[in-house]
Amino acid sequence: MNGLIACQIQDVNRLATDILGITLALDTDSFSYRPGQYIDLVLADGARRSFSIASGTCTSKTIDVHVREVTSSQFIANVLETRGKPGCLAIAGPFGELYYRGAPEVPGSAIILMASGTGFSSIKAIMEALLESGSQHPIYLYWGGRCGADLYLRTWVEQVMKAMPGLSFIPVLSAPEPQDRWTGRSGNVHQAVMADFPDMRNCHIYACGAPIVVESARRDFSDLCGLPKSQFVA
Repeated sequence: MNGLIACQIQDVNRLATDILGITLALDTDSFSYRPGQYIDLVLADGARRSFSIASGTCTSKTIDVHVREVTSSQFIANVLETRGKPGCLAIAGPFGELYYRGAPEVPGSAIILMASGTGFSSIKAIMEALLESGSQHPIYLYWGGRCGADLYLRTWVEQVMKAMPGLSFIPVLSAPEPQDRWTGRSGNVHQAVMADFPDMRNCHIYACGAPIVVESARRDFSDLCGLPKSQFVA
């Protein structure tokens, strides 16, 4: 479905100091996508930006996106100004090859979800799909951020862990703030994954986040840890 679908902002929630969760009400009876894919938000003047869908399924004709406010860009401000103004906002999509591919064929294979920053939005959708599927595979979520505030849905993750006994959560901070009182893993998130999984032949990776993080992981997981290229999805 690559045509434009009219939508309106139904709700806006501040998830962190600079991150908003926006619920979009779609003017369509059906919108199908695979958990992990993204859409483009399109303004009336044709300006558009890509955002991952943060919800595992389209419920009540709504989807969620997570956006980081950037003071040097006017796009998000212009999107927010469309609230209550029909005909000013639309979506295009869905797009992308990042989506849940189903349970691995080999029993016991690890499913590794790796996110950096708001790349967690796609991973959140995949987590919801895994929760619904009742996956019996061990699942490891690695979420990297600069400081604790970047892990903006950590409480949500901890709630999901109660419903998914096979889920392990490994947060990784590259520059924790003093108020974080951080005692967890530090450094680059993809290197934390490599430290825990030096042999990735039986791993299936889903990755989303900053391009440099994803591409470094794609290269190093394959070259240094033996991950089959077909088992890296981003």
